[in-house]
Amino acid sequence: MVGIKPLKGLIYNKDKIKDFSSVITPPNDVISEQSKEELQRNQYSFVKLIKPESYVKSKELLDKWQEEGILTQDDKEAIYVYSQTYQAKNQEFTRTGFMSLIKLEEFGKGVLPHEKILEKDLQDRISLITETKANFGVPFLLYDDEPKEIDNLIRSKINGEEPYFQFQENNIIHKLWKINNTTTIQKIVDQMLDKQCIVADGHHRYTSEVRVKATGIPGSEYGLMCFINSFNEGTVILPTNRVIFGLENLDISNSLTKLGEFFEIETIDDINQLVKKVSSTKILLDEETNLKNHVFGFHDNINKKSYFLTLKNKECLDNFFTGKSDVYKKLDVNILHKIIIEHVLNISEEEQTNREHIDFIKGNKEAISKEKEEDIQLILFVNPPLIREVFLTAQEGNVMPQKATYFYPKVYSGLVTYKFE
Repeated sequence: MVGIKPLKGLIYNKDKIKDFSSVITPPNDVISEQSKEELQRNQYSFVKLIKPESYVKSKELLDKWQEEGILTQDDKEAIYVYSQTYQAKNQEFTRTGFMSLIKLEEFGKGVLPHEKILEKDLQDRISLITETKANFGVPFLLYDDEPKEIDNLIRSKINGEEPYFQFQENNIIHKLWKINNTTTIQKIVDQMLDKQCIVADGHHRYTSEVRVKATGIPGSEYGLMCFINSFNEGTVILPTNRVIFGLENLDISNSLTKLGEFFEIETIDDINQLVKKVSSTKILLDEETNLKNHVFGFHDNINKKSYFLTLKNKECLDNFFTGKSDVYKKLDVNILHKIIIEHVLNISEEEQTNREHIDFIKGNKEAISKEKEEDIQLILFVNPPLIREVFLTAQEGNVMPQKATYFYPKVYSGLVTYKFE
């Protein structure tokens, strides 16, 4: 059961802000120091609130911007419809969802995780929320609605309506509408009561909000979320690849020999061809039996050689994933971590969790660019999980390795803020 409700959102005043692309930002976890500097060019950029000089400074700015009318609180409760139109996989997609409050619960009730959470990444968000009494980041939750009843209801209300604001940033067109009609809102609230949600992106943000709720701050029992139907045609998962570095005793020849015990190995001309072959391989061969190809890209960045790996024998998965479900065993990201990274490269699960010798690179283009970095020893390419696999894994009570999914595009920050005190 998922309990949602509308809110009087704190939102940028379009009479004061003329170019929303200069103030709305990606979520805090993907903002580098360089991009932070670029985003701060506008004095009212949301980055100043979500990656502040200090938590107190964020609170001061939030109060100041409200006093100046830069951010204003809506006088009517609303559910906010958010669409993003973008290019991926050589196609154009539009992903439409809605933002509302959710009654916060620990994972395992109405909301389930699908990735591991790192405790050390939580405290920053907890401190920011506690000081500002506001939800700046918006976790992205998936729900199942195959008939698209909520999608159709939302579309019927926004078709032909001008969005509150629209802007383009990084080749993504963002639009935001407000639904104030109480009958429509109640229909959406009622529809969500029998849904179960999976956190697609924002595990740490969601968990931080739950931790703040436990402190008893009035209003913190609710959190701001963005809900998107897993059957929405604009819901896309892109790959998150891995780079390996700092292994003192790495022996490429020995690693390939060990890989050969489990994989067919094909030498590929270069890294670009390797990525093309991995991404173009059909993953699901038979949906009814969940018969899959398991393929990976292994780029030796020391000798600039590329290898295409195909799992030989699926029976070997039973040895590595004792007691795990069929769905869990067949997740490519699990095979990558357990067999290639842990068994062959000897990077322990603890080291992986602490990001020792390993980092996570979103998308193929960015991973290919790592070939130029001399300290990178290996670049490992993996296909993303299917959306059904994400749901089934979470519903079974299992979690994938960290950074297993890259739902594209990110839900941006600054569209709507929940100020709960």
